[in-house]
Amino acid sequence: MNKKSTLLVLLILPFMALAQMPLTVVQQDNIKLPWGLNNLTILDGRLLGNSKGVMLSAPIHNKAVYYLQPDTLERTIKANFSFAFRHPIDSTLYFSHMDEDKHRLGLFTHTQERRSRNKKIDFRGWFRDICHPTISPDGSMIVFSSQGKIGLGGQDLWCSFWNGKRWSKPINMGGVINTAGHEVDPVFYGQFLIYSSSESLDSNALYHFHAVKIPAHATAENILFDQFKVQRLPEPLNSNGSDRSMAVDLAHGFGFWTTTRNGKTELYCFDGSLEGVILSGTVAEERGRRIDNASVKVLRNGRLIASTTTDSTGFYQLVILPGNDYEILVSKPNYFNYSQPLTVLRTNEDQLVSPVTKDISLEFLHLNRIMVFDHIYRPGAEAEISAEGANALSPLVNYLRDNPHVSLQLTLFCSETADSTFNNLLINQRIINLQQYFSTTLPSISQISFKNGNTEGKNESPKSSKSSIFAVFSIKDK
Repeated sequence: MNKKSTLLVLLILPFMALAQMPLTVVQQDNIKLPWGLNNLTILDGRLLGNSKGVMLSAPIHNKAVYYLQPDTLERTIKANFSFAFRHPIDSTLYFSHMDEDKHRLGLFTHTQERRSRNKKIDFRGWFRDICHPTISPDGSMIVFSSQGKIGLGGQDLWCSFWNGKRWSKPINMGGVINTAGHEVDPVFYGQFLIYSSSESLDSNALYHFHAVKIPAHATAENILFDQFKVQRLPEPLNSNGSDRSMAVDLAHGFGFWTTTRNGKTELYCFDGSLEGVILSGTVAEERGRRIDNASVKVLRNGRLIASTTTDSTGFYQLVILPGNDYEILVSKPNYFNYSQPLTVLRTNEDQLVSPVTKDISLEFLHLNRIMVFDHIYRPGAEAEISAEGANALSPLVNYLRDNPHVSLQLTLFCSETADSTFNNLLINQRIINLQQYFSTTLPSISQISFKNGNTEGKNESPKSSKSSIFAVFSIKDK
């Protein structure tokens, strides 16, 4: 007896759009910033910043701040300071303070003994206005911004190394890092040094964050600044405005910075690791038309890691951690959902954030479109679904699983037959096998209804291979 082909008519009903998850970068619009707030740092559970020479602080609650008030640390160290932080190893307090003799900012330490006392760090050289000092996580290197005796432009980044007894004479960090503009606000993030650069002395120049990896076990004798590779950080850390003064709590995975991306100085917070991969690309139809407002999600072990939507050009961008196995899901109403395993690796260990491109094609569910799934059934046993058939049906399964408001009607038809009795038996068995397949792959088999169609040998399907299923999609309002 001849092998039979089957026609499935699928009726898809409308569904509600999925809610988007919050971003990992949040504007702190619950706090009013004073004019000229700068020199941000996180110290002992509070955010500190300087405005018009006054040090202000705000307690941090759930990675957010709500108000600024004059800080009380000045009474403890008995000095007006512009920036303060703790040594990562011994917790000694470091702060920059106006030297009353030379009227320049110097770097001091404060120790709490029987008598609390401040001690100036002697860098064995003249440095004007030591700003925003920061120490590497292992305590071996200090970096600060200053207009020293010899510079490459405005404020440059300088560094000094601890030799076990004292800090070495500061070294200019070279022309790869320092430009003709101002390099300010250095902060360590693991092995990476993040800083803000204007690249120009123009008063209207914008500041943007850059990152450079500091070699392990660097010393004043072996560090080679001309071999550094500087990376300008991507959005959303940088913007079309000025981005400055990053403060990082590395232990708890968050930080703050100031930005003028919306026309005025605002405070933003990031939550999560900055060291990772920028996963970006475009979502388009098979013929190349870009798809806007498509949902793009990255999951790990079923847990949502990051999500976004495509812009008007079909472009998306996410930041995720490298070296993990993920699943990427892309969806939009009236399209087959895209689902695929994804392993992301760092492409450049010298970059804080490495770019990885992933372009995605979505298949549109056209009205009354006939879609052909080849080799659904095993050869010689037409009612049994083959492994290739299961793979061909998996996009439909993913679509139904991710959109529980969709209901689907399958109507099976036979053609190229001379025996309606056999066709009835064949279709009934195929319906049973499809029911079993969907019941094991979908949370709710009630999303699908099955119907036995024409079995009188009329040609109800286009001409194609006899082992194919033909699916006609009709999208209608309720």
